[in-house]
Amino acid sequence: MDGAVLFDFDGVVVDTESAVVAAWRADCAALGVPFDRAAFVAAVGVPSLRPDRIRAVLGPATGDPAVAAARIRARLRQLSGDLPVLPGVHALLTEIAAAGVPAAVVSGATREWVHGHLDRVGLRDAFDLVVCRDDVRAGKPAPDLYLAALAALDVPAGSAVAIEDTATGIAAARAAGVRCVAVPGPVTVDHDFSGAETVLTSLAGVRLTDLLPGRSQRSAGRG
Repeated sequence: MDGAVLFDFDGVVVDTESAVVAAWRADCAALGVPFDRAAFVAAVGVPSLRPDRIRAVLGPATGDPAVAAARIRARLRQLSGDLPVLPGVHALLTEIAAAGVPAAVVSGATREWVHGHLDRVGLRDAFDLVVCRDDVRAGKPAPDLYLAALAALDVPAGSAVAIEDTATGIAAARAAGVRCVAVPGPVTVDHDFSGAETVLTSLAGVRLTDLLPGRSQRSAGRG
């Protein structure tokens, strides 16, 4: 079976995004800064610990962005240390491996973050490739991460499918010429998913034949 399945990590493999929102809300509360959840959620998909995003959320209370990032990162480690793999991921990866189809993580997060969680949940070896923000010049919504994955796997863009949960991720996949399936989570449910070929409620019950180009589409898991 030809093709490749390219998974975003945060919000697709593990729902770390809810923990990210909680960590930022807690930091804002500790500093006495109002937390604009709607504005924050709209930007999910772009790393939240970039200096520009820290300043946008914390304003004058930011201080040294590096210090703020370390503080929020510590909160996030506490909140995300026991998060489980999302429904359907294990079964889908098992089917992908049995079919001999490459599977990759294509994430805008850091290598330390992604590899740490993959090791924690025992999925590091389930993926043939992990491409992270550290590996490319520009993160999502630029296509660089997806282009790097396609090149490493030696797979044409037209035979791959991406699984994303944010508008930013969908834009990156589309810019690389990759079809995209959206699986919104509780944080990103209000994002614009018009760029996705299909929007699913979950990966539970989704089969490999539901995802790969040219294969019959099944209704399992569809929203």
